[in-house]
Amino acid sequence: MCNVLIVDDYADTTEAIAELIGNNGHSCHVAANGREAMTWLEEQADLPCLILLDLRMPVMDGWDFLLALRSRPRWGNIGVIVISATIDDDAPTPVLRAKAFWSKPPDAELLANVHRYCDQHRDAWNPSTRDS
Repeated sequence: MCNVLIVDDYADTTEAIAELIGNNGHSCHVAANGREAMTWLEEQADLPCLILLDLRMPVMDGWDFLLALRSRPRWGNIGVIVISATIDDDAPTPVLRAKAFWSKPPDAELLANVHRYCDQHRDAWNPSTRDS
């Protein structure tokens, strides 16, 4: 099971993403902006496998969050998937260190298979054998 942190300021978006990921056996945590996500990460003994990150948010946006995340040795290797309305499938990929770039709203199949982007669970996760 992947442990996923969703960082987005729109509650409807985070709820929908969390529901799809949770329905596939993964656990989710939500932060409304980069600063809230940083605070949450500081409090965790076990870090998330992946962070799903919006770019445009108040307080601390996704760009600043990603820079801060990568500057900390303990957090530097957490996988990040950028999910943003500013991502266009036909446009060049932004210059950010991330595993993937998804446009909003993200495809349900991508979310259902989020474990494919997790270095720890990519090959071992089998949702058909998970505990119900």
